[in-house]
Amino acid sequence: MKIITNIGCIGAGLIGQGWATLLSSKGYELILHDINADILENALRKIRSNLEFLEANDFLGQEKTDTALKRIKTTMSLAEAVSNADYIQESVFDDYEVKKRLFREMDALAPKSAIIASSTSGLLMTRIQKKVTEPERCVLAHPYLPVHLMPLVEVAGGKQTSPETLAATFGLMQKIGKTPVMLKKEVPGYIVNRLQAALLREAIDLVDSGVASAEEVDRAFRMSVGLRSPLLGPLLRAHLAGDGIERFFENYAQSYRIRWESMATWNSISEQAADATINGVNEMEIVRTKSLEEIKKWRDKRVVDILRIIRESGNSEQHE
Repeated sequence: MKIITNIGCIGAGLIGQGWATLLSSKGYELILHDINADILENALRKIRSNLEFLEANDFLGQEKTDTALKRIKTTMSLAEAVSNADYIQESVFDDYEVKKRLFREMDALAPKSAIIASSTSGLLMTRIQKKVTEPERCVLAHPYLPVHLMPLVEVAGGKQTSPETLAATFGLMQKIGKTPVMLKKEVPGYIVNRLQAALLREAIDLVDSGVASAEEVDRAFRMSVGLRSPLLGPLLRAHLAGDGIERFFENYAQSYRIRWESMATWNSISEQAADATINGVNEMEIVRTKSLEEIKKWRDKRVVDILRIIRESGNSEQHE
């Protein structure tokens, strides 16, 4: 297995900050790159805040915030960020032309043995890796926000990505405490963002159609599906609901057909639907009474509470 010691984090926005927080907290030396000095300065403040949050909630182990921060260097030079890297995690704007241009530059500057990974949330590596000379070392490693808290990382290769690159990336994600899943083939949006897209479309449509308010739609989800989501995915839920997945299809195929026939199928959000959703979300009590930063802090604290329960009850993948 490839030994990974030095890491380059390209892009110091929200996702890059999360990667830098997590990797530095796990003992990795890294260079954080951005083309803007102010963005880098702000990123270091955010990373410190993230690390202090982890430390305060006992998620840094024996580590300390200042110790982790010392592992992070910043630079506006792409060459400096990648020239000695074993692994590069790119987290810049989600646009094919931007990604292809950056990957071509990193491919020329990085050691031939370095893995170059993208945090893209829906683009395909097969298209991104076309312009590089070492496409076999290019891979997707897509995290979920907040990166330093949420366990999941989706790992996917393009058509030219080598099995060795996939295995090394998967292994690194495991080593830093992530829960990686390996996609067998590329698809836009990968797994979770496709599931989220289907759910969001129906939520927007329910509000736009006047079935329920935005607050009621969210409350209905939170107090039902959302409550058991840390335990059950949609397929295991169906297995339990039907007393076996075979019986589920036998017993519920007709009722699901009726639901699907009446559900939204549009693939672009109308102005009317957007306005209805915006108004509905802005009317939510939590949105009216708290700032975005306060809601994020509330979310992160609740995520930590759930992760602590999972950690204290043993492996989250164990079904006792």
